[in-house]
Amino acid sequence: MIEGPNRTNRTFAGLRSKNVRGKQLVRVIVTVVVTLALLALSKYEFHADLRLDQIVFVALGWVLAVVIHRSQAEAVAQAPLVRSQELLQQSQKMEALGLLAGGVAHDFNNLLAVITGYSDLLLESLASSEPDHRKVEQIRQAANSAASLTRQLLMFSRQQVVQPVILDINQTVGNIEKMLRRLIKENIEFTVVLDRYLDRVRADPGQIEQIILNLVVNARDAMPNGGKLRIQTTNAHLEKDSPQAGAGGPRGRFILLEVTDTGTGMDQQTQARIFEPFFTTKAVGKGTGLGLATVYGIVKQSNGHIEVQSTLGHGSSFKIYLPATEQTEADHESRNNGAETAFSGETVLVVEDAKPLRGLICEALSASGCTVLSARDGREASQIVNERKGVIDLLLTDVIMPGISGPALAKQVRSLRPQTKILYMSGYSGEFLPDMLTPGVSFIQKPFTLADLARKIRKMLADKPKETLASAAAFSQQTAVARKAASGT
Repeated sequence: MIEGPNRTNRTFAGLRSKNVRGKQLVRVIVTVVVTLALLALSKYEFHADLRLDQIVFVALGWVLAVVIHRSQAEAVAQAPLVRSQELLQQSQKMEALGLLAGGVAHDFNNLLAVITGYSDLLLESLASSEPDHRKVEQIRQAANSAASLTRQLLMFSRQQVVQPVILDINQTVGNIEKMLRRLIKENIEFTVVLDRYLDRVRADPGQIEQIILNLVVNARDAMPNGGKLRIQTTNAHLEKDSPQAGAGGPRGRFILLEVTDTGTGMDQQTQARIFEPFFTTKAVGKGTGLGLATVYGIVKQSNGHIEVQSTLGHGSSFKIYLPATEQTEADHESRNNGAETAFSGETVLVVEDAKPLRGLICEALSASGCTVLSARDGREASQIVNERKGVIDLLLTDVIMPGISGPALAKQVRSLRPQTKILYMSGYSGEFLPDMLTPGVSFIQKPFTLADLARKIRKMLADKPKETLASAAAFSQQTAVARKAASGT
Protein backbone atom coordinates (compact mmCIF):
# COMPACT_ATOMS: atom_id res chain seq x y z
CA MET A 1 0.00 0.00 0.00
CA ILE A 2 1.43 3.39 -0.97
CA GLU A 3 1.35 5.77 2.01
CA GLY A 4 3.54 8.64 0.80
CA PRO A 5 1.10 10.42 -1.53
CA ASN A 6 -1.85 9.77 0.81
CA ARG A 7 0.01 11.24 3.78
CA THR A 8 1.01 14.25 1.71
CA ASN A 9 -2.58 14.76 0.58
CA ARG A 10 -3.82 14.60 4.17
CA THR A 11 -1.18 17.11 5.27
CA PHE A 12 -2.13 19.61 2.57
CA ALA A 13 -5.81 19.05 3.31
CA GLY A 14 -5.18 19.85 6.97
CA LEU A 15 -3.27 23.00 6.10
CA ARG A 16 -6.06 24.11 3.77
CA SER A 17 -8.70 23.48 6.44
CA LYS A 18 -6.67 25.43 9.03
CA ASN A 19 -6.27 28.27 6.55
CA VAL A 20 -10.03 28.31 5.91
CA ARG A 21 -10.82 28.28 9.65
CA GLY A 22 -8.36 31.13 10.22
CA LYS A 23 -10.01 33.27 7.52
CA GLN A 24 -13.46 32.55 9.00
CA LEU A 25 -12.30 33.63 12.47
CA VAL A 26 -10.91 36.89 11.09
CA ARG A 27 -14.23 37.59 9.34
CA VAL A 28 -16.16 36.99 12.58
CA ILE A 29 -13.91 39.33 14.60
CA VAL A 30 -14.12 42.05 11.94
CA THR A 31 -17.93 41.69 11.86
CA VAL A 32 -18.20 42.01 15.65
CA VAL A 33 -15.93 45.05 15.75
CA VAL A 34 -17.76 46.80 12.91
CA THR A 35 -21.17 46.04 14.47
CA LEU A 36 -20.16 47.34 17.89
CA ALA A 37 -18.69 50.47 16.30
CA LEU A 38 -21.89 51.15 14.35
CA LEU A 39 -24.08 50.65 17.43
CA ALA A 40 -21.87 52.96 19.49
CA LEU A 41 -22.01 55.59 16.76
CA SER A 42 -25.80 55.28 16.61
CA LYS A 43 -26.07 55.82 20.38
CA TYR A 44 -23.85 58.88 20.21
CA GLU A 45 -25.48 60.49 17.16
CA PHE A 46 -29.12 59.69 17.83
CA HIS A 47 -28.97 59.56 21.61
CA ALA A 48 -30.52 56.12 21.44
CA ASP A 49 -30.97 54.50 24.81
CA LEU A 50 -29.32 51.13 24.02
CA ARG A 51 -28.31 48.82 26.84
CA LEU A 52 -25.18 46.70 26.65
CA ASP A 53 -27.14 43.45 26.43
CA GLN A 54 -29.07 44.79 23.42
CA ILE A 55 -25.85 45.78 21.71
CA VAL A 56 -24.38 42.31 22.32
CA PHE A 57 -27.59 40.64 21.07
CA VAL A 58 -27.54 42.60 17.83
CA ALA A 59 -23.84 41.88 17.33
CA LEU A 60 -24.33 38.17 17.84
CA GLY A 61 -27.20 38.23 15.37
CA TRP A 62 -24.96 39.79 12.74
CA VAL A 63 -22.22 37.25 13.44
CA LEU A 64 -24.65 34.34 13.14
CA ALA A 65 -26.03 35.67 9.85
CA VAL A 66 -22.52 36.08 8.41
CA VAL A 67 -21.47 32.57 9.49
CA ILE A 68 -24.59 30.96 7.97
CA HIS A 69 -24.14 32.88 4.74
CA ARG A 70 -20.47 31.89 4.48
CA SER A 71 -21.27 28.24 5.19
CA GLN A 72 -23.93 28.14 2.49
CA ALA A 73 -21.62 29.83 0.00
CA GLU A 74 -18.83 27.34 0.73
CA ALA A 75 -21.25 24.41 0.41
CA VAL A 76 -22.35 25.67 -3.00
CA ALA A 77 -18.74 26.22 -4.06
CA GLN A 78 -17.71 22.71 -2.96
CA ALA A 79 -20.64 20.96 -4.68
CA PRO A 80 -18.80 20.56 -8.04
CA LEU A 81 -15.78 19.16 -6.20
CA VAL A 82 -17.92 16.61 -4.37
CA ARG A 83 -19.56 15.62 -7.66
CA SER A 84 -16.15 15.23 -9.32
CA GLN A 85 -14.99 13.00 -6.48
CA GLU A 86 -18.09 10.83 -6.85
CA LEU A 87 -17.49 10.52 -10.60
CA LEU A 88 -13.84 9.62 -9.99
CA GLN A 89 -14.82 6.90 -7.54
CA GLN A 90 -17.39 5.56 -9.99
CA SER A 91 -14.88 5.48 -12.85
CA GLN A 92 -12.36 3.69 -10.60
CA LYS A 93 -14.96 1.05 -9.76
CA MET A 94 -15.73 0.62 -13.46
CA GLU A 95 -12.01 0.31 -14.23
CA ALA A 96 -11.59 -2.38 -11.55
CA LEU A 97 -14.59 -4.29 -12.87
CA GLY A 98 -13.23 -3.92 -16.39
CA LEU A 99 -9.86 -5.40 -15.42
CA LEU A 100 -11.61 -8.32 -13.71
CA ALA A 101 -13.86 -8.90 -16.72
CA GLY A 102 -10.92 -8.72 -19.11
CA GLY A 103 -8.92 -11.26 -17.09
CA VAL A 104 -11.83 -13.69 -16.94
CA ALA A 105 -12.44 -13.30 -20.68
CA HIS A 106 -8.75 -13.98 -21.40
CA ASP A 107 -8.80 -17.31 -19.53
CA PHE A 108 -12.12 -18.32 -21.07
CA ASN A 109 -10.89 -17.53 -24.56
CA ASN A 110 -7.95 -19.90 -24.15
CA LEU A 111 -10.34 -22.70 -23.15
CA LEU A 112 -12.81 -21.86 -25.92
CA ALA A 113 -10.08 -21.86 -28.55
CA VAL A 114 -9.25 -25.47 -27.58
CA ILE A 115 -12.93 -26.54 -27.60
CA THR A 116 -13.69 -24.95 -30.97
CA GLY A 117 -10.41 -26.16 -32.50
CA TYR A 118 -10.84 -29.82 -31.63
CA SER A 119 -14.53 -29.60 -32.57
CA ASP A 120 -13.48 -28.44 -36.04
CA LEU A 121 -10.98 -31.29 -36.35
CA LEU A 122 -13.66 -33.80 -35.33
CA LEU A 123 -16.17 -32.34 -37.78
CA GLU A 124 -13.65 -32.71 -40.60
CA SER A 125 -13.09 -36.38 -39.74
CA LEU A 126 -16.79 -37.26 -39.39
CA ALA A 127 -19.18 -37.68 -42.28
CA SER A 128 -22.31 -35.53 -42.04
CA SER A 129 -24.44 -38.70 -41.93
CA GLU A 130 -22.75 -40.09 -38.82
CA PRO A 131 -24.68 -39.75 -35.51
CA ASP A 132 -21.75 -38.10 -33.72
CA HIS A 133 -21.51 -35.33 -36.31
CA ARG A 134 -24.56 -33.52 -34.95
CA LYS A 135 -23.33 -33.92 -31.36
CA VAL A 136 -20.03 -32.29 -32.22
CA GLU A 137 -21.91 -29.51 -34.02
CA GLN A 138 -23.86 -28.83 -30.81
CA ILE A 139 -20.58 -28.57 -28.90
CA ARG A 140 -19.27 -26.15 -31.53
CA GLN A 141 -22.41 -23.99 -31.32
CA ALA A 142 -22.23 -23.89 -27.51
CA ALA A 143 -18.60 -22.75 -27.75
CA ASN A 144 -19.62 -20.02 -30.22
CA SER A 145 -22.28 -18.80 -27.76
CA ALA A 146 -19.71 -18.72 -24.96
CA ALA A 147 -17.31 -16.81 -27.22
CA SER A 148 -20.05 -14.23 -27.81
CA LEU A 149 -20.40 -13.76 -24.04
CA THR A 150 -16.67 -13.21 -23.63
CA ARG A 151 -16.79 -10.61 -26.40
CA GLN A 152 -19.39 -8.75 -24.35
CA LEU A 153 -17.07 -8.87 -21.34
CA LEU A 154 -14.27 -7.44 -23.47
CA MET A 155 -16.57 -4.69 -24.73
CA PHE A 156 -17.39 -3.79 -21.14
CA SER A 157 -13.71 -3.70 -20.17
CA ARG A 158 -12.77 -1.95 -23.46
CA GLN A 159 -9.79 -4.31 -23.87
CA GLN A 160 -10.36 -5.42 -27.44
CA VAL A 161 -7.73 -4.79 -30.06
CA VAL A 162 -9.25 -2.80 -32.92
CA GLN A 163 -9.23 -4.90 -36.11
CA PRO A 164 -11.04 -3.17 -39.00
CA VAL A 165 -12.33 -5.57 -41.64
CA ILE A 166 -14.78 -5.40 -44.54
CA LEU A 167 -18.01 -5.82 -42.62
CA ASP A 168 -21.67 -6.50 -43.35
CA ILE A 169 -23.61 -4.52 -40.73
CA ASN A 170 -26.69 -6.65 -41.35
CA GLN A 171 -24.76 -9.75 -40.35
CA THR A 172 -23.46 -8.01 -37.22
CA VAL A 173 -27.00 -7.06 -36.18
CA GLY A 174 -28.15 -10.63 -36.84
CA ASN A 175 -25.33 -12.08 -34.73
CA ILE A 176 -26.41 -10.20 -31.59
CA GLU A 177 -30.16 -9.93 -32.20
CA LYS A 178 -30.95 -12.86 -29.92
CA MET A 179 -28.87 -11.36 -27.12
CA LEU A 180 -30.55 -7.97 -27.59
CA ARG A 181 -33.98 -9.54 -27.23
CA ARG A 182 -32.90 -10.99 -23.88
CA LEU A 183 -31.76 -7.54 -22.73
CA ILE A 184 -35.00 -5.66 -23.38
CA LYS A 185 -38.22 -6.05 -21.39
CA GLU A 186 -41.25 -8.03 -22.54
CA ASN A 187 -43.38 -4.87 -22.72
CA ILE A 188 -41.12 -3.43 -25.46
CA GLU A 189 -41.95 -4.25 -29.08
CA PHE A 190 -38.62 -4.92 -30.80
CA THR A 191 -38.31 -4.91 -34.60
CA VAL A 192 -35.33 -5.17 -36.96
CA VAL A 193 -35.53 -3.82 -40.53
CA LEU A 194 -32.47 -4.60 -42.67
CA ASP A 195 -31.72 -3.41 -46.20
CA ARG A 196 -30.87 -6.53 -48.22
CA TYR A 197 -28.76 -4.44 -50.62
CA LEU A 198 -26.74 -2.73 -47.88
CA ASP A 199 -23.20 -1.70 -48.77
CA ARG A 200 -20.21 -2.94 -46.80
CA VAL A 201 -18.12 -0.85 -44.39
CA ARG A 202 -14.59 -1.11 -43.03
CA ALA A 203 -14.92 -1.31 -39.25
CA ASP A 204 -14.15 -3.43 -36.22
CA PRO A 205 -16.98 -5.97 -35.62
CA GLY A 206 -16.63 -5.76 -31.84
CA GLN A 207 -16.91 -1.98 -31.87
CA ILE A 208 -20.02 -2.05 -34.07
CA GLU A 209 -21.58 -4.57 -31.68
CA GLN A 210 -20.74 -2.24 -28.80
CA ILE A 211 -22.45 0.69 -30.55
CA ILE A 212 -25.64 -1.32 -31.07
CA LEU A 213 -25.58 -2.71 -27.53
CA ASN A 214 -25.13 0.70 -25.91
CA LEU A 215 -27.89 2.32 -27.96
CA VAL A 216 -30.35 -0.52 -27.32
CA VAL A 217 -29.71 -0.46 -23.56
CA ASN A 218 -30.14 3.32 -23.59
CA ALA A 219 -33.46 2.99 -25.45
CA ARG A 220 -34.66 0.27 -23.07
CA ASP A 221 -33.98 2.44 -20.03
CA ALA A 222 -35.90 5.31 -21.67
CA MET A 223 -39.05 3.12 -21.84
CA PRO A 224 -39.74 1.93 -18.26
CA ASN A 225 -43.44 1.47 -19.09
CA GLY A 226 -42.88 -0.19 -22.46
CA GLY A 227 -42.88 1.09 -26.00
CA LYS A 228 -41.40 0.37 -29.42
CA LEU A 229 -37.73 -0.14 -30.34
CA ARG A 230 -36.50 -0.44 -33.91
CA ILE A 231 -33.11 -1.09 -35.50
CA GLN A 232 -32.92 -0.23 -39.20
CA THR A 233 -30.18 -0.22 -41.84
CA THR A 234 -30.14 1.40 -45.26
CA ASN A 235 -27.79 3.01 -47.78
CA ALA A 236 -27.43 6.81 -47.73
CA HIS A 237 -25.73 9.40 -49.90
CA LEU A 238 -24.85 12.66 -48.14
CA GLU A 239 -24.69 15.61 -50.50
CA LYS A 240 -22.78 18.82 -49.92
CA ASP A 241 -25.84 20.75 -48.75
CA SER A 242 -27.66 17.91 -46.98
CA PRO A 243 -28.66 18.65 -43.36
CA GLN A 244 -26.99 15.42 -42.21
CA ALA A 245 -23.62 16.48 -43.56
CA GLY A 246 -23.76 19.91 -41.99
CA ALA A 247 -20.98 22.46 -42.19
CA GLY A 248 -17.75 20.63 -42.89
CA GLY A 249 -19.44 17.28 -42.31
CA PRO A 250 -18.86 14.03 -44.21
CA ARG A 251 -20.07 13.63 -47.79
CA GLY A 252 -20.41 10.68 -50.12
CA ARG A 253 -21.74 7.12 -49.82
CA PHE A 254 -22.60 5.88 -46.34
CA ILE A 255 -24.54 3.14 -44.68
CA LEU A 256 -27.09 4.32 -42.11
CA LEU A 257 -27.59 2.43 -38.85
CA GLU A 258 -30.60 3.85 -37.01
CA VAL A 259 -31.89 3.00 -33.53
CA THR A 260 -35.29 4.52 -32.72
CA ASP A 261 -37.41 4.33 -29.56
CA THR A 262 -40.70 5.79 -28.28
CA GLY A 263 -39.34 6.56 -24.84
CA THR A 264 -39.17 9.69 -22.70
CA GLY A 265 -37.09 11.68 -25.18
CA MET A 266 -34.76 14.57 -24.39
CA ASP A 267 -34.90 18.34 -24.33
CA GLN A 268 -32.39 20.53 -26.17
CA GLN A 269 -30.21 21.08 -23.09
CA THR A 270 -29.83 17.34 -22.55
CA GLN A 271 -29.12 16.66 -26.24
CA ALA A 272 -26.31 19.20 -26.14
CA ARG A 273 -24.49 17.16 -23.46
CA ILE A 274 -25.33 13.50 -24.07
CA PHE A 275 -21.93 12.68 -25.57
CA GLU A 276 -19.99 14.17 -22.66
CA PRO A 277 -18.17 11.54 -20.56
CA PHE A 278 -19.90 10.91 -17.20
CA PHE A 279 -22.99 12.89 -18.17
CA THR A 280 -26.12 10.88 -17.36
CA THR A 281 -29.78 11.57 -16.64
CA LYS A 282 -30.17 8.25 -14.81
CA ALA A 283 -30.39 7.88 -11.04
CA VAL A 284 -27.25 7.43 -8.95
CA GLY A 285 -25.86 3.93 -9.48
CA LYS A 286 -27.99 3.32 -12.57
CA GLY A 287 -25.63 4.68 -15.22
CA THR A 288 -21.97 5.55 -15.69
CA GLY A 289 -22.40 8.28 -18.30
CA LEU A 290 -19.90 6.49 -20.55
CA GLY A 291 -22.22 4.63 -22.94
CA LEU A 292 -22.97 7.38 -25.45
CA ALA A 293 -19.49 8.86 -25.05
CA THR A 294 -18.09 5.49 -26.14
CA VAL A 295 -20.49 5.37 -29.10
CA TYR A 296 -19.40 8.84 -30.19
CA GLY A 297 -15.72 7.92 -29.93
CA ILE A 298 -16.12 4.74 -31.99
CA VAL A 299 -18.11 6.51 -34.72
CA LYS A 300 -15.53 9.27 -35.04
CA GLN A 301 -12.70 6.74 -35.02
CA SER A 302 -14.41 5.01 -37.93
CA ASN A 303 -14.64 8.33 -39.86
CA GLY A 304 -18.38 8.34 -39.40
CA HIS A 305 -21.04 10.78 -38.27
CA ILE A 306 -23.75 10.53 -35.60
CA GLU A 307 -27.00 12.48 -35.54
CA VAL A 308 -29.59 12.67 -32.73
CA GLN A 309 -33.25 13.58 -33.13
CA SER A 310 -35.39 13.69 -30.00
CA THR A 311 -38.46 15.38 -28.57
CA LEU A 312 -39.30 15.36 -24.90
CA GLY A 313 -42.05 12.80 -24.35
CA HIS A 314 -41.95 11.46 -27.92
CA GLY A 315 -38.82 9.28 -28.06
CA SER A 316 -35.39 9.49 -29.66
CA SER A 317 -33.61 8.47 -32.86
CA PHE A 318 -29.86 7.90 -33.15
CA LYS A 319 -28.59 7.84 -36.75
CA ILE A 320 -25.06 6.59 -37.38
CA TYR A 321 -23.47 7.14 -40.79
CA LEU A 322 -20.43 4.97 -41.61
CA PRO A 323 -18.47 5.35 -44.88
CA ALA A 324 -19.36 2.68 -47.43
CA THR A 325 -16.47 0.62 -48.77
CA GLU A 326 -15.69 0.51 -52.47
CA GLN A 327 -16.97 -2.71 -54.05
CA THR A 328 -13.57 -3.51 -55.54
CA GLU A 329 -11.98 -3.43 -52.08
CA ALA A 330 -14.71 -5.68 -50.67
CA ASP A 331 -14.32 -8.13 -53.57
CA HIS A 332 -10.53 -8.17 -53.11
CA GLU A 333 -10.78 -9.01 -49.41
CA SER A 334 -13.42 -11.63 -50.14
CA ARG A 335 -11.08 -13.31 -52.63
CA ASN A 336 -8.24 -13.21 -50.11
CA ASN A 337 -10.41 -14.77 -47.41
CA GLY A 338 -11.34 -17.56 -49.75
CA ALA A 339 -7.75 -18.26 -50.77
CA GLU A 340 -6.12 -21.68 -50.42
CA THR A 341 -4.77 -22.24 -46.88
CA ALA A 342 -2.38 -25.13 -47.62
CA PHE A 343 1.32 -24.61 -46.83
CA SER A 344 4.55 -25.86 -48.35
CA GLY A 345 6.97 -26.35 -45.48
CA GLU A 346 6.98 -22.81 -44.02
CA THR A 347 8.52 -22.73 -40.54
CA VAL A 348 6.30 -21.37 -37.76
CA LEU A 349 7.42 -20.91 -34.15
CA VAL A 350 4.41 -21.27 -31.81
CA VAL A 351 4.77 -19.71 -28.34
CA GLU A 352 1.83 -20.28 -25.98
CA ASP A 353 1.89 -20.95 -22.22
CA ALA A 354 -1.48 -22.81 -22.27
CA LYS A 355 -0.42 -26.39 -23.11
CA PRO A 356 -3.75 -27.64 -24.56
CA LEU A 357 -4.01 -24.67 -26.93
CA ARG A 358 -0.35 -24.94 -27.92
CA GLY A 359 -0.81 -28.62 -28.75
CA LEU A 360 -3.91 -27.92 -30.85
CA ILE A 361 -2.23 -25.17 -32.89
CA CYS A 362 0.89 -27.27 -33.52
CA GLU A 363 -1.20 -30.27 -34.60
CA ALA A 364 -3.33 -28.19 -36.98
CA LEU A 365 -0.39 -26.34 -38.58
CA SER A 366 1.61 -29.54 -38.99
CA ALA A 367 -1.35 -31.19 -40.71
CA SER A 368 -1.58 -28.16 -43.03
CA GLY A 369 2.01 -28.58 -44.22
CA CYS A 370 3.96 -26.27 -41.89
CA THR A 371 7.22 -27.07 -40.14
CA VAL A 372 6.29 -26.31 -36.54
CA LEU A 373 8.53 -25.32 -33.62
CA SER A 374 6.90 -24.88 -30.22
CA ALA A 375 7.81 -23.20 -26.95
CA ARG A 376 5.92 -22.88 -23.67
CA ASP A 377 7.23 -19.38 -22.87
CA GLY A 378 9.37 -16.52 -24.13
CA ARG A 379 12.59 -17.81 -22.59
CA GLU A 380 12.34 -21.18 -24.36
CA ALA A 381 11.38 -19.48 -27.62
CA SER A 382 14.37 -17.15 -27.38
CA GLN A 383 16.65 -20.17 -26.96
CA ILE A 384 15.18 -21.82 -30.06
CA VAL A 385 15.66 -18.64 -32.11
CA ASN A 386 19.30 -18.34 -31.03
CA GLU A 387 20.19 -22.00 -31.67
CA ARG A 388 18.28 -22.64 -34.90
CA LYS A 389 20.33 -22.20 -38.05
CA GLY A 390 17.44 -22.42 -40.52
CA VAL A 391 14.90 -19.76 -41.38
CA ILE A 392 11.87 -18.99 -39.19
CA ASP A 393 9.14 -17.60 -41.42
CA LEU A 394 6.66 -16.58 -38.73
CA LEU A 395 6.48 -16.17 -34.97
CA LEU A 396 3.01 -16.94 -33.57
CA THR A 397 3.03 -15.77 -29.96
CA ASP A 398 0.65 -15.07 -27.13
CA VAL A 399 0.74 -11.46 -25.90
CA ILE A 400 0.68 -11.99 -22.13
CA MET A 401 2.98 -14.74 -20.83
CA PRO A 402 5.00 -15.33 -17.64
CA GLY A 403 8.53 -14.01 -17.89
CA ILE A 404 9.14 -12.54 -21.35
CA SER A 405 5.99 -11.06 -22.88
CA GLY A 406 4.97 -11.51 -26.50
CA PRO A 407 6.00 -7.99 -27.62
CA ALA A 408 9.38 -8.30 -25.85
CA LEU A 409 10.00 -11.67 -27.51
CA ALA A 410 9.00 -10.28 -30.90
CA LYS A 411 11.49 -7.43 -30.48
CA GLN A 412 14.28 -9.93 -29.82
CA VAL A 413 13.33 -12.07 -32.80
CA ARG A 414 13.09 -9.13 -35.21
CA SER A 415 16.52 -7.87 -34.10
CA LEU A 416 18.07 -11.26 -34.99
CA ARG A 417 15.79 -12.18 -37.90
CA PRO A 418 14.33 -9.05 -39.53
CA GLN A 419 12.46 -11.09 -42.18
CA THR A 420 10.44 -13.09 -39.63
CA LYS A 421 6.75 -12.14 -39.57
CA ILE A 422 5.05 -11.63 -36.19
CA LEU A 423 1.51 -12.76 -35.46
CA TYR A 424 0.17 -11.94 -31.97
CA MET A 425 -2.71 -13.90 -30.48
CA SER A 426 -4.61 -13.02 -27.33
CA GLY A 427 -7.99 -13.11 -25.66
CA TYR A 428 -7.55 -9.43 -24.87
CA SER A 429 -4.96 -6.68 -24.84
CA GLY A 430 -5.12 -4.20 -21.99
CA GLU A 431 -2.51 -1.97 -23.62
CA PHE A 432 -1.60 -0.94 -27.16
CA LEU A 433 0.92 -3.21 -28.90
CA PRO A 434 3.66 -0.78 -29.93
CA ASP A 435 4.62 -2.58 -33.15
CA MET A 436 1.11 -3.32 -34.44
CA LEU A 437 1.57 -0.69 -37.16
CA THR A 438 4.89 -2.19 -38.32
CA PRO A 439 4.83 -4.05 -41.66
CA GLY A 440 4.90 -7.80 -41.15
CA VAL A 441 3.10 -7.64 -37.78
CA SER A 442 -0.52 -8.62 -37.24
CA PHE A 443 -2.96 -9.82 -34.58
CA ILE A 444 -5.62 -12.55 -34.26
CA GLN A 445 -8.26 -12.53 -31.54
CA LYS A 446 -8.92 -15.59 -29.39
CA PRO A 447 -10.92 -17.72 -29.68
CA PHE A 448 -10.20 -18.23 -33.38
CA THR A 449 -11.01 -21.09 -35.71
CA LEU A 450 -8.19 -23.14 -37.16
CA ALA A 451 -9.30 -22.08 -40.64
CA ASP A 452 -9.08 -18.40 -39.66
CA LEU A 453 -5.60 -18.95 -38.20
CA ALA A 454 -4.35 -20.75 -41.31
CA ARG A 455 -5.86 -18.05 -43.54
CA LYS A 456 -4.20 -15.30 -41.48
CA ILE A 457 -0.79 -16.96 -41.65
CA ARG A 458 -1.10 -17.65 -45.38
CA LYS A 459 -1.97 -14.00 -46.00
CA MET A 460 1.06 -12.83 -44.00
CA LEU A 461 3.40 -15.23 -45.81
CA ALA A 462 2.01 -14.51 -49.27
CA ASP A 463 5.09 -12.45 -50.24
CA LYS A 464 7.59 -14.85 -48.65
CA PRO A 465 9.00 -16.17 -51.95
CA LYS A 466 9.91 -12.64 -53.07
CA GLU A 467 11.64 -11.93 -49.76
CA THR A 468 13.42 -15.28 -49.85
CA LEU A 469 14.78 -14.58 -53.36
CA ALA A 470 15.87 -11.10 -52.34
CA SER A 471 17.63 -12.44 -49.25
CA ALA A 472 19.32 -15.17 -51.30
CA ALA A 473 20.53 -12.63 -53.86
CA ALA A 474 21.91 -10.39 -51.14
CA PHE A 475 23.65 -13.35 -49.51
CA SER A 476 25.23 -14.39 -52.84
CA GLN A 477 26.43 -10.85 -53.45
CA GLN A 478 27.98 -10.64 -49.98
CA THR A 479 29.69 -14.02 -50.51
CA ALA A 480 31.15 -12.90 -53.86
CA VAL A 481 32.50 -9.72 -52.30
CA ALA A 482 34.06 -11.67 -49.44
CA ARG A 483 35.74 -14.13 -51.83
CA LYS A 484 37.06 -11.27 -53.98
CA ALA A 485 38.54 -9.55 -50.93
CA ALA A 486 40.10 -12.82 -49.72
CA SER A 487 41.79 -13.44 -53.12
CA GLY A 488 43.24 -9.92 -53.13
CA THR A 489 41.85 -9.08 -56.61
